[in-house]
Amino acid sequence: MTNDRNKLREFLAHYNNELNNSTLYSQHLSEQTQLKEKVRMLLEDKKKLQEEQILLQESCEEAKRLCEDAHEKIYDLWTRQLQEHQRLQEKLHSLMKKKELLTRQRDLAVKLHHHFTVSQMRFENLQQELEQTTAQEESLLQKELVVQKHYVPGPLQKTEEAGRSQRHL
Repeated sequence: MTNDRNKLREFLAHYNNELNNSTLYSQHLSEQTQLKEKVRMLLEDKKKLQEEQILLQESCEEAKRLCEDAHEKIYDLWTRQLQEHQRLQEKLHSLMKKKELLTRQRDLAVKLHHHFTVSQMRFENLQQELEQTTAQEESLLQKELVVQKHYVPGPLQKTEEAGRSQRHL
């Protein structure tokens, strides 16, 4: 009996052991199933993330290309504006020189007109003086002619007096 009891105890211990192993095995199977499900989900997430990464890389490449295009257009526009600014600066400088020349020409024209007016006035004054002098001389000549027509020669005087009177005439 003791032997049977020991055998029974051994059998029960082994059964409990086996039962514990089956429980552990079932837990292990359950955990393994859960882990497999997690791995499958993680693989799906990984695949989605890789697809998103590819899309993001393509988007980044497109954005980079667009930025380069925009930069090139902006640089071209800036270059054209700079060239236009330089052209306008040169034109402004040229116009300023022309304005300065025109101002000088105008000033010279005013001075020339003034000198011409002064010269013309002098000429007119000289012409009037000439006319007056000519008129006076003509008047004197006419008086002398009148005096000579009416001149009656008198007795001859000494040669010295004769020379004076000729000089006086």
